Amino acid sequence: MVERGNGAGRVGLALFTAGMARKDVREAPFPVVAESLPQLNTNSWVVFPDGRMETTHVLRPSLSWHDGTPLSAEDFVLAWRVIAAQDEWGLQRPTFEYQQMEAVIAADPRTVVIRWRHPFPDAAAPELLPLPRHILEEPLAQGQPDAFAAHSYWTTGFIGAGPYRIDRWERGAFIDAAAFDGFALGRPKIDRFRLTWIADPNVALARLLAGDSHVAADSSLYFQQAAILKREWAATGAGQLVLSPNQLRYVQVQFRPEYVSPIALHDLRVRKALLHAIDRQALSEALLEGEGMVADSSIPPAAEAYAGVDRAIAKYPYDLRRAEALLREAGFTKGTDGFYASPTLGRFTTEVRGVSAGQEAQETTIVSDDLRRAGIDNTLNLLPAAQRSTDEELKGTFPGLTTNWKTLGISLLNSLQTSTVAGPSNRWTGLNRSGWSNPEFDRLFELYNTTLDRPQRNQHTAAIMKLLTEELPILPMYFNFEAVAHVSNLQGPEPFTPESSYYGNIHTWQWREGA
Repeated sequence: MVERGNGAGRVGLALFTAGMARKDVREAPFPVVAESLPQLNTNSWVVFPDGRMETTHVLRPSLSWHDGTPLSAEDFVLAWRVIAAQDEWGLQRPTFEYQQMEAVIAADPRTVVIRWRHPFPDAAAPELLPLPRHILEEPLAQGQPDAFAAHSYWTTGFIGAGPYRIDRWERGAFIDAAAFDGFALGRPKIDRFRLTWIADPNVALARLLAGDSHVAADSSLYFQQAAILKREWAATGAGQLVLSPNQLRYVQVQFRPEYVSPIALHDLRVRKALLHAIDRQALSEALLEGEGMVADSSIPPAAEAYAGVDRAIAKYPYDLRRAEALLREAGFTKGTDGFYASPTLGRFTTEVRGVSAGQEAQETTIVSDDLRRAGIDNTLNLLPAAQRSTDEELKGTFPGLTTNWKTLGISLLNSLQTSTVAGPSNRWTGLNRSGWSNPEFDRLFELYNTTLDRPQRNQHTAAIMKLLTEELPILPMYFNFEAVAHVSNLQGPEPFTPESSYYGNIHTWQWREGA
């Protein structure tokens, strides 16, 4: 198996770790080290009058770590303490889930009690992973951040409780993994894995075609390489491609008055016109070789909330006449040169910014060309990927439009909150790069995050998407896919959603008979 990068990412988590629960492709949680999941309005999931909560998780009997040491409730307590220490030391920012936790308590060796500061809808299947107390408790007690961060446990000395244990780890090269007999859900069906890392998707493609690798996952393939595989394998039947729409591609708009150019971008009619002027269907089909899927919101068709969202949202199909009508309402008319201008604001021109390589470069260029063909003047500015990814202030001070992406799910909504606006006060590290702020969105998002009833939560999702499509802080374009490629003899890899556990069924993968 190959994955992108040089460290154990999502595949590594699936192979080597085990938590209370995972989520299947339908986003339904199922227990892993827990014997069962807490149920709302029972003794296992209690909501107190002041809004706090308590969930009780009973572990399966006879759990153990890969080295044979028993795994107990105290290992979850240690994990909570480690997250608190890393936050205090400035080593790692706590997750949204952790911020909702008030305490993690071991009521007895098999019972974990989690106290929550607020209602938290995903409390039945917390992402909190246990940490081995017999290895990390003493180093944590020493209170030395640098020494704790450098502990061998975090690399070659890792001990987990997942379906596979590490046999050998050659840093930057590979990990050899062996099936773990003591895994909570039973021994995996494949005896051994070798996990390698590849930064170049063309190398991942070559290895699959040569038969040197059986699975490519964790974004090791871009869609362009996946499309080549699809064509090659169509003739031979040597492999299969699993495509999961897990990313929204969109155009970000600058909302800070001190940086925006032109100020007309703050006119809702202008933003609507921009979206009507982009042929998103043609754009996505060109980039994704006919697999394109236009995004009217950040909720894909496979999501549980999609039907309600689709009924509620505003939509902006490719329509140059409608774009022209909206721009006229905003005071812009098309001149003899074919571009829009206003008597008071002058010629409408803005910057369209993106990254200078790969799919995003093509995407940004097409967006710029579409706008120019519609009469909306703009300057195309493609920046080196390294500059765009490391310069935090640059991300927040773009003058006009910039192409961007977010993993579907809560990360996009987090990046639109007023509380996450990036600026000098937080060294431009906030998730909200555009400076958009809307109290009604903040209110709805708070409801979404604290509503336990799933149908009601879906209603809040629809209300949020209705607001976003009516106000257009971002211009949604299309859904991007993550591709997982595997040889035909391998059974098991399946599509996933941002809310499901990536590769969460890896312990069930198996070779077809005769492979």
